[in-house]
Amino acid sequence: MSKILIVDDEARILLLLQSLLKANGYETVTAKDGNTALELVKNDAFDLIITDLRMVPMDGMTLFREIKTIHPNIPVILLTAYASVETAIDAMKNGAFDYLTKPFKVDEMLATVKRAEEHIKSSAAAVSTDPNAPLRYQFENLIATNSAMLQVCDMIQKVGPTAATVLINGESGTGKEVIARTIHNTSLRKDKPWVAVNCAALPENLLESEMFGHVKGAFTGAVVEKEGLFETANGGTLFLDEISSLPLLLQGKLLRVLQEKEIRRVGGTKNINVDVRVIAASNTNLEQLVAQGSFRADLYYRFAVITLDIPALRDRPEDILPLARHFIRTETAGFKVQPTLSQEAADMLVAYKWPGNVRELENAIKHAITFLQEDVITPDLLPPRIVSRAQEAKALQPIQPIAANTSLKGFLKLKEKEYLEQILASTHGDKEKAAQTLQVSLATLYRKLSDEESAAPAP
Repeated sequence: MSKILIVDDEARILLLLQSLLKANGYETVTAKDGNTALELVKNDAFDLIITDLRMVPMDGMTLFREIKTIHPNIPVILLTAYASVETAIDAMKNGAFDYLTKPFKVDEMLATVKRAEEHIKSSAAAVSTDPNAPLRYQFENLIATNSAMLQVCDMIQKVGPTAATVLINGESGTGKEVIARTIHNTSLRKDKPWVAVNCAALPENLLESEMFGHVKGAFTGAVVEKEGLFETANGGTLFLDEISSLPLLLQGKLLRVLQEKEIRRVGGTKNINVDVRVIAASNTNLEQLVAQGSFRADLYYRFAVITLDIPALRDRPEDILPLARHFIRTETAGFKVQPTLSQEAADMLVAYKWPGNVRELENAIKHAITFLQEDVITPDLLPPRIVSRAQEAKALQPIQPIAANTSLKGFLKLKEKEYLEQILASTHGDKEKAAQTLQVSLATLYRKLSDEESAAPAP
């Protein structure tokens, strides 16, 4: 459980927060002023800091700035009176995690601390050191509950620390670059350069120069010497997206680089040693291209020793809502209140087939946030094509029969049960996460589940 430093010059607030957080399993340390807190931060390790803004002799804003200088990644939650809210908002613009106004509500405080913990987990750049930790918590920006995606996570964990080349297959928008970046972040090269290039986006006559560099005068316009992507990525990872678009001649040169670990600049005579891990990605079937003669078999087999197949979003529907909520958190990181999805909007996201995959989902959430007026994302905020096609898909679904004598109360209970089951499935049975998603207390969730069980007919 997280270790939290609490800073306030009011003994009553210190005692209240310490008791509250200890009762919920957190380890706490208290400081009665900013100077004491700063010394503790310099000499001890904390996962989270909660500090009052109005203190003497060092105020909370000064303490916040000092903490960010020493440990820029520690989340800081600010406590403020209503009159100082503008100061707290300015602090959030400069990296504070959140603020709460005094007097704060107990549930609001605990929920904010929980969100800070989730932020710490999602900001982790590498694989957890605990081999038994759930995969869905181990990788930055990689949301996976679908079984096929969990297998991809398992492969990343095994392949990441090696030096092997990797081929990632998947439709456009499935997140191949996110996967490649995750492999880099779990490797021994994570502190070395990461270079990504879309091969299809570069003109064919410039590809070789971009890959391997050129010497001065190598061709018209080469007025200075230039290093290529392999030299830029030396010691790190080079991600080649849309590798199927490479011309055959360049494929042969790439194969040689992978085998010999050296490049030669265009127009040059000197070989240059490079140590680069190459990860390639394709949205087309390379085996078919090999059979057609448009992709070299020896290069394909060089990459295909380790392949990762990323399923389309329509084939992993259980990941749609977790991904949507991840994008909402990302897009509203500076908001005081995080927006939620209405049930109708959530149903439409699940019903839509997502031809553009995860990228289209991310853009749909950005669209909704752009036009957001309240704290709830409703269907009218989603792109019109998603609403219309989701409605069409829903209309084609068979209607579940409901007994003619079912009361309105019984019907609502049935729908509530279906929604509870859906949310629990998306959190893999984690009731705390389910309660956060439903925006109810854990006690309320347990009561509703208990009501469902007691209402179930005996076998």
